[in-house]
Amino acid sequence: MPAIGEISNQSTSAQKNMYKISDQPQGITEIGNINLVLNLKTKQIIEIDERLLRFLGNPQTLDFATFQPLIHEQDLDIVLLAYQRLQKGEIIGTVKFRILVASEVAWIGLTPFLYQKGEDSLLLANAIMITAEVENLQTALKFANKKNSILQMISHDLRGPLGIANSIISVLNKDDLSPESLQKTQAISDIIAQTIKLIEDLTAKEFLETVDAPLVMQRLDLVKKVSEYIEQCKRFEEVNERTFTLTSSVEQMMISLDEGKFMQVMNNLLTNALKFTRTDGNISISLEERDDEVIMVFKDDGIGIPGQMLPYIFDRYTIAKRTGLHGESTTGLGLFIVKEIVSWHNGEIACESQEGVGTTFTIKLAKYAPDH
Repeated sequence: MPAIGEISNQSTSAQKNMYKISDQPQGITEIGNINLVLNLKTKQIIEIDERLLRFLGNPQTLDFATFQPLIHEQDLDIVLLAYQRLQKGEIIGTVKFRILVASEVAWIGLTPFLYQKGEDSLLLANAIMITAEVENLQTALKFANKKNSILQMISHDLRGPLGIANSIISVLNKDDLSPESLQKTQAISDIIAQTIKLIEDLTAKEFLETVDAPLVMQRLDLVKKVSEYIEQCKRFEEVNERTFTLTSSVEQMMISLDEGKFMQVMNNLLTNALKFTRTDGNISISLEERDDEVIMVFKDDGIGIPGQMLPYIFDRYTIAKRTGLHGESTTGLGLFIVKEIVSWHNGEIACESQEGVGTTFTIKLAKYAPDH
């Protein structure tokens, strides 16, 4: 019998695609489709799928300490959280993560559970290589992602500059212009406002028609993504005449999101804040990381929402819709869309507001996609 940590070329009779690494309690590999066994006390991997072992380069020793550095850095927290939950006796389903060996990436699908036999505490799992499956899914979803990118470009990259241009026109109108020049700037302002409304109507209509489209989930750094967004806003603080701030409890916050739809949440909340926050007002975003969720707080010191309207703000075509402080129109769908997207991510959103003081939106999002 080989010593602990040594790999023999002897496969078990129960699993012909397995490599036996060290001695273990009898009958383990005969339970279901178990093809990965980890001794939780010694951290030694006792048995492992042959294909996975070959991908790892047939190492002479194999334990959790040598395997952990191979896990993709963006997925390590997923694996560690699953391990912690498993130790608490929770059923966690299948964990999907990437491993990286010699610049080659492979996807692993791992379905684990705990097994106790005498003094042995073992982690038993069905581990399969799912690289082809994931790549096929990513290929299918990339077309949906292209559509998301186009909608994001329309709703943010186009509407944003147009809104800024309209703000510049408003500043010019305060100057001592001749009646003729004032008439021209007003005409420009009207055209821009009509274009912005067209964009809002288009994106709202497209959203309603694609409610059944799958989310294109990916792991991203929420702090980095929101920071980039706020930096764009800060470039035009003088024109927008608002102050934008971001605070975060950590420097990096990894989360599973559909980036395109998440940016639509950001756009809609920012647009709402700008509409109802006076000149020289403040708009802030704060991020807080907890064990398995993140808290995002979007706050402004604007005119607030009347108490009788507050229960209806997330309704579709809400009766709580109002024109902005500068006459900005509304479709009545902005906050409805925000709530729907948050719900798709298994998140929650709540609003607190006081007239004359401001409005606060609090969003809670799970750090991991549902299948993790």
